[in-house]
Amino acid sequence: MESGDLWMLALLAVCIILSAFFSSSETAFIALSRARLLHLVHTGHPRANLVSRLSRQPERLLATVLLSNNLVNTGAAALGTAIAIDLIDDSTIALLVSTFGVTALLLVFSETLPKSVAWKRAELVAFTFARPLALVQWILFPAIQVLHLMTVLFTRMVGISDPVSRNREQEIRTMIRAGVLTGEVEATEAELLEKVFHFGDQRMMAIMTPRPDIVWVQLGTTLSGFLSIYRENRHSRFPVYEGTTENIVGVLSVKDLLLGIAEGKFKSDDDVVTDHIRPVLFVPETKLVRDTFAEMQRDNQGLVLTVDEFGGIAGLASLEQLLEVIVGDLDEDRLVPEELYTEVSENVYRVDAGAGISEINGDLNLDLPEGQYRTVAGFILERLGRVPVEGDSVEFEGLTLTVQSMDGVRIEEVDIARRTNNGQPT
Repeated sequence: MESGDLWMLALLAVCIILSAFFSSSETAFIALSRARLLHLVHTGHPRANLVSRLSRQPERLLATVLLSNNLVNTGAAALGTAIAIDLIDDSTIALLVSTFGVTALLLVFSETLPKSVAWKRAELVAFTFARPLALVQWILFPAIQVLHLMTVLFTRMVGISDPVSRNREQEIRTMIRAGVLTGEVEATEAELLEKVFHFGDQRMMAIMTPRPDIVWVQLGTTLSGFLSIYRENRHSRFPVYEGTTENIVGVLSVKDLLLGIAEGKFKSDDDVVTDHIRPVLFVPETKLVRDTFAEMQRDNQGLVLTVDEFGGIAGLASLEQLLEVIVGDLDEDRLVPEELYTEVSENVYRVDAGAGISEINGDLNLDLPEGQYRTVAGFILERLGRVPVEGDSVEFEGLTLTVQSMDGVRIEEVDIARRTNNGQPT
């Protein structure tokens, strides 16, 4: 073997090593735990910021690895062919030997082994190779930039806005469920975390107190008049209106009222309490709960009024109601949780018509469909197509829903009965 062949053999070995480097880097960054990386960044681990920066640009990282790997693999193939032709007289046999030989070398030493190691030691490999990988990315920046732009252009042409984005929320939810199965996460903890995700998905119309249930205070109400209202409705905040309930001028806080009494601002029962109101916050009823929560925190608001598409008052929600989406009932004055239903007889339940469809489905193991409405009353109105009277009923997949009581045009209570084959309740 001549000295030139030795040099080519050495370069072939370098190409195989570089190919192993890029292959293992790719696998390590894919397998690297994002939660672990975030923890290392916050604790000031060396190179954690660099690894995090590379991970936050997956398109450029992938372009760097693929471009570099293809270059060294092509170089390895060319070198292997040149060496084989120099050593073997028959060119056909030389091409076959170089093709299968280089492929075997790359498959074993540049793909299988390095990727297996990187998958099992992702953190070690990623942190070790981060600096040289960043250097390669800097050297090949012009070519990587062109490749990246071509990728973006192509993916937009086929209607893919972000080809490498990952559903982080779904990933975390899957990890939580896996943690429950392995015993690393308590079931109650998993339920609370699931509610946190649900909190972000819900809209205000799903949790607000609907307009018919709002307790209003008229502008000019005296202390004695307010105390009469409060004795029947022990809320912490009340919307204040002037003229009509469409004209909301502020929010009366019981806390502010008590502070005013303590400071001697009210001398008699005839003093007006609505002189001490706070500004009111209005949001669309379609606004996400998480966005409303952030706005209430920013503006230091404890109550928000929701508005429908026509500008009318649709309902209200307190800060406590928003938090109850996650942690459950926060009403400290309620010693016994309010029941949404009572069992009248076997498989016949009397239900609060204002109860949510999803809640009743969960509690009674039903399958009532959800639509533009959110409550049992809404389901009945949708099915009847008119305002019902007491005794009206609708049927749905083996269930009979009968209106038991009305308050004007508002449905108050409904009986839900499961029917047998002969049409009678079970």
